[in-house]
Amino acid sequence: MTARSRRTGAALTALVACLVLGVHQRSAAYAAEAAAPTTEGSKMTAVTSRPPTKVDLPLICLWQHEPQVDSSAVVKELGFNCVWTDDPMYDGQAWEATQMYQALQRPGIKYVIPKIDRAAWGWTQEGSLKTARWIAELSLKHKEIIGLYLNDFYDEIEEGHRTMDQWREIIAAARAVNPDLDMWVPHYPHRGNERQAYDIDYQGVTFNVWDPSNIEQAERYLTQAEAQHKGKILLGGLYINSGSRHGHWLTEEQFRALMKLYVDHINAGKLAGLRIYCACQLVERPEYARWAKEEMSRLKRPQ
Repeated sequence: MTARSRRTGAALTALVACLVLGVHQRSAAYAAEAAAPTTEGSKMTAVTSRPPTKVDLPLICLWQHEPQVDSSAVVKELGFNCVWTDDPMYDGQAWEATQMYQALQRPGIKYVIPKIDRAAWGWTQEGSLKTARWIAELSLKHKEIIGLYLNDFYDEIEEGHRTMDQWREIIAAARAVNPDLDMWVPHYPHRGNERQAYDIDYQGVTFNVWDPSNIEQAERYLTQAEAQHKGKILLGGLYINSGSRHGHWLTEEQFRALMKLYVDHINAGKLAGLRIYCACQLVERPEYARWAKEEMSRLKRPQ
């Protein structure tokens, strides 16, 4: 072996050692953060955010908000490949009893994204931590679980239901079990989320036009979100029935305008996919499924 070969071999060995050490250090850092006590007002800092996990794109997502609704027909008709599930806090339930498992039994569904739900709706911090660890453990066995959604992230903070430290604790708890599980957060223009720092370890974002008054300026808000979350997996989110407390069913014009915007941005490589809320409304009002199918007929999908 020449001196040059020996130097090259030594350099490669050192590089591999550094990479392995980095993985162990990252896992140890997440474990330490999860174990550390969290007090309100403490100055915890986010772990440096890593790149998103690679998945097959585009992600065409359906939120299965009500598990009793049979969404098999709309999954097949619209070509959904990912379901956002709505399992309750972990209380010992078996994998086969979860919405995640049920969603993956539908032909065409490759991925699921479960969530940590709102403290405003009864989710305790202890239950959220237990659920985060449980989902992270499941994700090690079931690679179809591609992320964990932190529902209404900044809404919870602004409304006083959770603190940023509590969210960080939940993220750290999941990371201590599976450092490679992606964290997903929402971006709502009607809540001014473009002004938020998002200084947490997150990989995925849903951009949601929830307030109908934002539809006219949806492209401006979306372009702003694309720049803000550059390097993340970004989905265009659409609520069929949204707005005020009593709800606002999107008109055909509004629905098609949002679908066209998202399809155009997916085809241009600016969005990674879209998410429709929700299965029960597509079943209740099949005209929306028809309009969605027509708009998505222009979608560039891998052959």
